[in-house]
Amino acid sequence: MLRIPENFVHTRSTPFWNKETAPKALFTHHNTKAHVYGRLSVMQGAVRYFGFPDANATEPDVNIVIEAGSFGISPPQKWHRIELLTDDTYFNIDFFADPDVTLEGAGLGKVVNSHKE
Repeated sequence: MLRIPENFVHTRSTPFWNKETAPKALFTHHNTKAHVYGRLSVMQGAVRYFGFPDANATEPDVNIVIEAGSFGISPPQKWHRIELLTDDTYFNIDFFADPDVTLEGAGLGKVVNSHKE
C-alpha cells in the first residue's frame, strides 16, 4: 500500500465536494506537483481513481475504487483523474508536502498541475 512519508506535512484540505461542487479539473487528466501527495477521502458513495503513467497516456495503469470510509493516495507527479460512482458521493482531498521544499502558487494551484507540458 502506498504511504505518505512520515516527515511530510499537511499543507491543505479542500472543502467536502459532491458532483455539483467538485472542480471539473478533477475529472480530467491532472497531477499533483513534485514533492506533494494527495489523499482522497470518501465520506459517502464511491470514487474511481484512474492513474496514468504519463501526461499523454490514455490507458490507466492504476484503476481503484475508493469506498465510503476509505481513502486513496496519489503520489507526487502521478497523472490521474477521478470518477464519482454514485449520485450521492461526497469527498475531500488533503495534501501533504515535503517540508524541505517551497511550493509556489495558491490554493489548488499550489499542489495540483492540470497543464500537460
